[in-house]
Amino acid sequence: MTRHGSLFRSADAKRDRIHALDLADGDPLANAPADPSLLFTLEELAVLLKPLMRIEAPRDTGNRILEVRPKGHWFEYQVGTRLGYHYPPGAGLFPDVRHQLLEVKHHTGKSITVDFGRHHPASKEVLEVRWNEKVRVPVCDIRYLIALAPPPDFRVTVMVLATGAEIDSIFGVSPTQTIKYQMGISKQWREEHAGKILVSGQEFR
Repeated sequence: MTRHGSLFRSADAKRDRIHALDLADGDPLANAPADPSLLFTLEELAVLLKPLMRIEAPRDTGNRILEVRPKGHWFEYQVGTRLGYHYPPGAGLFPDVRHQLLEVKHHTGKSITVDFGRHHPASKEVLEVRWNEKVRVPVCDIRYLIALAPPPDFRVTVMVLATGAEIDSIFGVSPTQTIKYQMGISKQWREEHAGKILVSGQEFR
């Protein structure tokens, strides 16, 4: 069996289990604390999320790209569906898909500034919140999906999958918080990596 075939087989088994569990309960599984036995690896995430490459950003009835929040929630739903979740994740959570310790970012601008909110992605802080009581994951181990869908087509052309610590080492995130911790991605970098899925900084083939 090929490496991709093996990855897809293991990912598909987890996805089937997630789908069955999500249908069996009235509460969205995507919002539940992470279950280590159902946690996709970054490479498994890459296999399952590959169909999102080239997906076009949603528009309103006037053919305008949706505002940041509804557009972001739409993309979170696309991600959740491909991971086996029947019910969408709740808007405004951190991380967005708590069951996968996955924070999702979708950008459609000419210039890219990724906002990390109150938590620097490389922080070793363990969040003292209910969803993290058992897994005790530090912020730096939260996984990120960054999808870039620049104009004029507003289709996803680059996807980055990495932990918070890896994001900081790849791009460098400002150590100073203004309103939020922020990170810029240059147009040159985006163009150099067009058409690629990057896992932990390496092209996923």
